[in-house]
Formats: sequence, structure tokens, C-alpha cells
Amino acid sequence: MRFTLAQLEALHWVARLGSVRAAANHLHLTQPAVSVRLKELEAGVGGPLIQRDSYRATPTPLGREIASHAERILNACDGLDGHLDRDEPLRGPVRIGVADTFAVTCLPELMRLIDTRFPDARAEIRADFSARLNESLQAGDLDIAVLTAPEPNSLIIVEPLVELALMWVASPKLKLSTGPLRPADLVSLPIITNPNPSGLHTSIAGWFSAAGLQPERINTCNSMVIMTTLAREGAGISLLPVSILREELDTKKLMILKVVPKVSGHTLTVAYHRTHRAPGMRALAQMIHEITGRSDLARYRPSGTH
Repeated sequence: MRFTLAQLEALHWVARLGSVRAAANHLHLTQPAVSVRLKELEAGVGGPLIQRDSYRATPTPLGREIASHAERILNACDGLDGHLDRDEPLRGPVRIGVADTFAVTCLPELMRLIDTRFPDARAEIRADFSARLNESLQAGDLDIAVLTAPEPNSLIIVEPLVELALMWVASPKLKLSTGPLRPADLVSLPIITNPNPSGLHTSIAGWFSAAGLQPERINTCNSMVIMTTLAREGAGISLLPVSILREELDTKKLMILKVVPKVSGHTLTVAYHRTHRAPGMRALAQMIHEITGRSDLARYRPSGTH
């Protein structure tokens, strides 16, 4: 029999994501539709491709062999799409994950441009910290995401957007020294950050750990907007991307703490699946590049931080 791309795609994503449900969500299909494609493919090759008697759907030896061929075929199709550079608009639901850093600076413009350029698309936005967005992207629950430190994967394209400088900030109400401050000077202060295992939480733990210390009081919050508000009101200090703090810094509601050693920044990236609606995803990724490049994320640097 002739195998169809739809059948190979169904096997590829069930094997990749570990369940028919996850594959169906990723492909915007019903679970019965994915199951039918798998059964058709199994009938064609003459044997079972997926073991269904365990919690996670795993490929049989034959399934692994066919899935390996399927991956190469789908990647070749994606490469052909790129070579032809088809103008294929996005349609239907598009699941977009955004880190707070991008959400507070760029998301309104992204939504406006999607409405203008892709009028048949419906954006489904999920704002979260990057570690959770990465999990959802890897599981196929997101089509595209703007995040830091995505997990490397041959099936996911990752494109760097901008380097994010991280700075310790505090309210002038706390009357902290202008510095330079060392980890020992901040270790007893209340700290406001994202929950572990977020990138900010990891950066904070690493900065103190390099000095042989552990911060005494870490308070967590899953919203960077609220974290900024809490820091501005003197509820604690926070490590934040300086490019989202134009208003707070220009009005002196927050001050940058000069610290030694400096905290390493994060790279904001856009990541999307290589074989799923590739032309439309590439167009959306390019739009995100353009928006980021003209935003405060790329252009705002407070005096003294250049």
C-alpha cells in the first residue's frame, strides 16, 4: 500500500509525545481520527506499531523503525516547504506560549498583528514562566513559544531573539546601600521571584551558591507584573530583566542595585515545531522577531547599565 503523510505524522507524534491524546491535541485532530490513521498504517505494514497496554504509548520495534523513517520524511517535507517559501496563512487555533517578559512588553502588538495578517487564525495565549512553557512545547501542547532556555530537540526550531540583562532591583523605601553589594549583603533580605524551577529562581540560587550561601527568605510569585509591584512597594528585592522596567526606573520607583559579581543574563528565544504547519509558524516567528526588535526588550537600557 502507499503510506500517507497523515498516517506517518500520526505515528510520529504518538511515538514522540507518548499518547494518542497528546498527538491529537498537537495535530488539532480528534483522538479517534489519530487512532484510525494508526490502524490504517498498521494494516499496511502488517503488524502493531504502538504498545497500548501501558500507561505511556510506546512504539514496538517495528513502530520504532517506521517512526524513524517517518521523521526523515516529515523533515524532508518541511524542508521542501521552506524551499518553496509558500505563503500559507495560519488558520484556526494557534497555541502560543509567552514568558512574562515578552507578554508585558510585546503581546498587545503581537495580538494586533495576528488579527491583521492572519484573520482566520485564533490565538490561544498561555503566559507562564519559561520552564513550564518548555514542558508544554516539548509535550506538543503549544505550537510556538517565546521563552528562555528551551530544551534542545531535533524536532523543534529555536531562534534567539534578544539577550536579557538581569539586575537586582529594590524600592528606595528600603534605603539600601548604593553598592557595590555582594551576596552576603543581600542574603538576609526578603527576595521575590518566580517559583522553582524557573530561570530567575535558578539564577538567584546560583548567584548565592557561588558565594557559598543560600538566601534566607525567598518568596515566590508566578506573575512578573505582581513581582514588580511588590518590589516597587518595598516588600522585598527582586532579580528582573531590566528591559521591562522602563517606567519604574525612569520614575525612580525602583533602583538598580550594583552587585558583585554581576548576574548572567538570559537569552530570549522563539521556538516552534519543525513539522507542524511549518510555513505559517515561520511567518509567525518572523513577526515575533520584528516585534521584539523594536520593543524595549531590545532597545531600553537604563543609564549606567550599558
